Amino acid sequence: MTTSVSVTRHLKSGHIVAAGVAGSAVEAGMVWRFGWSSALPAFLYFGAVACLVSATDLAARRVPNRVILPAYLIGPALLLLASIGSGKWMAPIRAGLAMAVVGGFFLALALIFPSGMGMGDCKLAGIVGLYLGWMGWSEVITGVLLGYLGAALVVVALRAVRSSVGRGGMPFAPFIAGGALFAVLFVR
Repeated sequence: MTTSVSVTRHLKSGHIVAAGVAGSAVEAGMVWRFGWSSALPAFLYFGAVACLVSATDLAARRVPNRVILPAYLIGPALLLLASIGSGKWMAPIRAGLAMAVVGGFFLALALIFPSGMGMGDCKLAGIVGLYLGWMGWSEVITGVLLGYLGAALVVVALRAVRSSVGRGGMPFAPFIAGGALFAVLFVR
């Protein structure tokens, strides 16, 4: 398999429709949460990245670099513009710190337990830390904990139904993204 994975190559048409509906709901949620503010473009972009990465990880067990690496340039630029527009001058500093803390935490876990988490998950965690950090530390803590809690509940449910989750594990990006999206939309 090549290193660049197309979502549509791995998803069936019904899954593409479901991913589109979920993505549309996330983007509508962003408009509801931020209104027509200077932060809206940044968080619309984050919602799109989170949904695309989640769909790709579910379909192909990969977090594509062609989606996540540009987010390390585009995300900070959009959040800086949001800070200028909103007057939140400490938010970019907090976002950078949170990106380093969350990304470093996930990297440490991936190095300690290499079969439990991939490097793509670590890259996504950095972006999640960036966006949640821009909002505040309570969002960072809530988003990360909800991602882990969601994954743990699914693992427990799967183990109750069958003896193992599978040799390849399960995709973690949807849980990371889901916890982050919940924190963005509902933690204030």
